[in-house]
Amino acid sequence: MWLHWCILSTVISGFTAIAVKKSSNNDSKRMVITGLFVYHLIMIVTSLLIHPEFITKLNGEDCLEMLPGLTMQAIGFYCFISSIKYGKVAITTPIRKCNVVMVFILGIFVLKEDCTVLQVIVSGILIFLSIIIGKQKNDNTIIDKKLERKAILFAYGYVICNGISKTLNKVYVTQFENPLYVVFTYGIITIIAVLIYCLVTKKWDYIDIRKINNRGYFLLQSLCDASSSIFTRFAMLTGNVSVISVIETSSIVITLLASRIILKEKISWKKYLMIAGIFLCVLILTIIK
Repeated sequence: MWLHWCILSTVISGFTAIAVKKSSNNDSKRMVITGLFVYHLIMIVTSLLIHPEFITKLNGEDCLEMLPGLTMQAIGFYCFISSIKYGKVAITTPIRKCNVVMVFILGIFVLKEDCTVLQVIVSGILIFLSIIIGKQKNDNTIIDKKLERKAILFAYGYVICNGISKTLNKVYVTQFENPLYVVFTYGIITIIAVLIYCLVTKKWDYIDIRKINNRGYFLLQSLCDASSSIFTRFAMLTGNVSVISVIETSSIVITLLASRIILKEKISWKKYLMIAGIFLCVLILTIIK
């Protein structure tokens, strides 16, 4: 069953990138604060609609236990937005996509997940194809070298924080045996943290969605991102995070095909061959026992 959740998460994640592209022209700090607030609010509402008893089940010990994973997730989100703001997409995107390598390594060596030699080989090919196919063409935009180095550092920061966050998510989901409870706890902690931040800084406009450009795409991005995250956690309940993270890199295929159909962007024949290769790798990973 984990495979169905994983594929569903991958497809939704592919469409999320389209919405991100349309709503990324905002102040990075505003995007982080508002994004965290809306994203986790969606998670809280979804969890309570299915399990209203969570409102009384929440306790402080669980919140403290999940705090490290949530902190890594928030830092990773900030690094993601900042890498886009300060650097060229062609440089930072391939670096950020290496986050799956971090998850794969942590899954095998820290969580001791079983992985055959064939899975390692196919996973390596899939990761390579996903990074290459998503690489943007270099442009002639002149960017300050200091800003470029800053963007690269943020990109690597995202790789580390996102990898640790996903690994800890696997630990939490397995321990509490309820992905929605983990989602709900994450949401409560984040909403409280955002409100405290706004209270201290007196920046209440940071959670005012009316201040966001392209609000429709921003809400779509948050909704898709939250849905994808929930489905990923359901996949983690019985599946290996190392394999799940690798399969989810194929979301770039959905992004490219959606860009071709929705945004009318051209795709070269080389990328079509890579898409076929990615589909083949995903198929092999899903049938290997």
